[in-house]
Amino acid sequence: MSLPFGFGIAIAVLTVMISIGGIALGVGYASNNKNLKDFGRDELYQSAINGIIIGAFIPLFINFGIIPSLISSITLSSASAQCPAYLSSNAAICFAYGYLSGGGYTFGGLSHPSILSQSTALIIGFLGLNTVLGVISSTTISIGVISFSPASILIPIINQLQFFIKTLTAVSISSLVQSSVLSAIAVSSLSVLLPIGIILRTFFPTRKLGGFMIGSVLGLYIILPLSYLLNAAIINSYSINTSNSTIVAITNASAALNNDISAATASKNQENTLLSGITGALQGIVAAFSGLMNQLFDYISYFIMAAFILPAFSIALTAVSVKEFSALFGSEINFNMFDLV
Repeated sequence: MSLPFGFGIAIAVLTVMISIGGIALGVGYASNNKNLKDFGRDELYQSAINGIIIGAFIPLFINFGIIPSLISSITLSSASAQCPAYLSSNAAICFAYGYLSGGGYTFGGLSHPSILSQSTALIIGFLGLNTVLGVISSTTISIGVISFSPASILIPIINQLQFFIKTLTAVSISSLVQSSVLSAIAVSSLSVLLPIGIILRTFFPTRKLGGFMIGSVLGLYIILPLSYLLNAAIINSYSINTSNSTIVAITNASAALNNDISAATASKNQENTLLSGITGALQGIVAAFSGLMNQLFDYISYFIMAAFILPAFSIALTAVSVKEFSALFGSEINFNMFDLV
């Protein structure tokens, strides 16, 4: 079994500190120096603890060890997802990646698109509708001696569309940021951060910092990705179909109306009939959008919960776990807002 480069350094540093502690203890007894004896004894004691930590972490984490296997058994019992190869060592991170921004995921036997895919599809539909309605609202319709602008009718809809677009853009960015953070955790936790934490814990001045880094790795590598399983269970309890087919239908109707307006503006015949048709089409678009509003607000609530509220819960749960793990390795930290948890 080959060890990552960082673990090799940690073992080398541990060997050096054992030697230093042994030399200090020996010189202390030889010179009857209490301070040297205490220093050497404490360093040997801490080195022994670090040796136990390294000896325990190697089978727990390295090469699909006990912890990754346990995470896989918990995750794959109800969920799965496709992810890049570098994320596959942690099944929970792989699932969270598919859930947030990947190619989709399976939960409870049902396939679902990722949060990013759903929000992007709706953004594209909203942008198309917003563009067409913007063109119509900026047009002055002139039929014979009659002219009017549909801006007063369409501007409230356009404002609402822009609100939805901004919200969904924030959702998309949040999903990408979360999946990027999880990818960084998967790549760096065991090969970089954990060995650095063990090395820092070896030295007296950085011992508490090392304990905090070890606790952080455990919280970020285990608790944070597993919390996305709970998030998926909560979010999938809501029956939301985020198809943008209704939005596309309204966009197509709006585009057809825009063509009619372009043709009607140059026409001098049948003014009342054309004007009545255009007015009726505008009213139909407004009515269709009004009927879609409740569904759209359900979409927004769904995405806000998926991209912001539930991840905030994941962060809080991870912070509490990091605090407890850090205390286990000799580092006491406070997060203030989590002290009451």
